[in-house]
Amino acid sequence: MPRAKSHSREQLLDSALSTFWKTGYHVVSMGDLVRETGVSRAGIYSDFSGKQDLFHACLDKYQEIVVTPAFAPVEAPGAGLDGIRTYLSNLLSRFETADGFGIGCLVGNTLTQIAIEDVATREKLLKHCDRLTSGFRKVLTHETSQNGTLTTAEIDDLARYTMISVQGLWSYARLTDDVAVLRAYSDNLVTSLEARLRGASH
Repeated sequence: MPRAKSHSREQLLDSALSTFWKTGYHVVSMGDLVRETGVSRAGIYSDFSGKQDLFHACLDKYQEIVVTPAFAPVEAPGAGLDGIRTYLSNLLSRFETADGFGIGCLVGNTLTQIAIEDVATREKLLKHCDRLTSGFRKVLTHETSQNGTLTTAEIDDLARYTMISVQGLWSYARLTDDVAVLRAYSDNLVTSLEARLRGASH
């Protein structure tokens, strides 16, 4: 019997997102998706043109249900360094609740696997990184307008540095169950941002 698309497409996305996130985009096969989602190959193809199309939909859903609420303290109007500190602390608290060895960031995990020729997927991953960079840039710009000394170019560089540092933090979370190590890195990152904003040497 054909599955009812009207009420199961979101369930398919949820199951596929979990599978891609835990296992990895390039490692997961269509057979894996059939097994993990409980949806037949024909059923998957009735909603999506293939694995890449399904994965791109999962990336969009990841932005909606994971990134948007997690990144809200940074993207809030007028957010300062406390927004970055809260964002990091909230995610590390989730890591601690899960007893360590997190599954990392779906985007960060995929960045290590992306094929050179997969331009469409790379563009979606870059959009995520640009979102983080933009959020950090707004925070740093706000802080600089208060009492900082950074130029626009320096703010741009520091925003990219923060984005790359955060992606690295979530990647390393897949290797350790020691939240203290991650919190120490998180604290050092914010401290280094404070130092730069106050004009300290680097």
